[in-house]
Amino acid sequence: MNNLLFNLLRGIRKLRSTNHQFYIVVKKFYYYYISKQRFVLKSPLIIGKRFSINSDISNTTVYIDQNCRIRNNFNVTIGNNGVLSVGENCFFNNNCSINCLGKIEIGNNNQFGESVLFYDHNHRYLDKKKLISDQGFNVGTIRIGNNCWIGSNVVILQNVIIGDNVVIGAGCVIYKSIASDTKVINQQNLVEKNL
Repeated sequence: MNNLLFNLLRGIRKLRSTNHQFYIVVKKFYYYYISKQRFVLKSPLIIGKRFSINSDISNTTVYIDQNCRIRNNFNVTIGNNGVLSVGENCFFNNNCSINCLGKIEIGNNNQFGESVLFYDHNHRYLDKKKLISDQGFNVGTIRIGNNCWIGSNVVILQNVIIGDNVVIGAGCVIYKSIASDTKVINQQNLVEKNL
């Protein structure tokens, strides 16, 4: 995919917006982009180092509401007319990645630990006469409610709805919907043996 919007490899100190235009101040120079529909980042927005949005030339949409905090190495890859919407007051720790070919909606006041991954699509692979890379994708949606805490290294897959007030422990793979007011843990059995 082409890197259509921007890929900033330096620390971003602040973001200022007027109407649908935004200015990002990076080490004493301004990066300027005008977009009325496709890419809206509302200020105040605190962004760490290596923040990138990679898009194809389709009519993709990225909307990040105000008061969001995003730490280092945050990546959005979006295409196929995908729609990403992030509510206000959300926090993304280091190394989070959002991969959107369909629709991903994230509500308000959510906290995401390090290396949380979102995939609203999956490779098709059933035709044994074709390479998997030639079979395209099954595209779905992801919807996350409000006031959720998603632990480190959680993977959220397509066609998942996570309700409000959900806590998901570190290392879980979320492949089915989770009801509101629920806690999900990765129940591993650690086995200790003498050497």
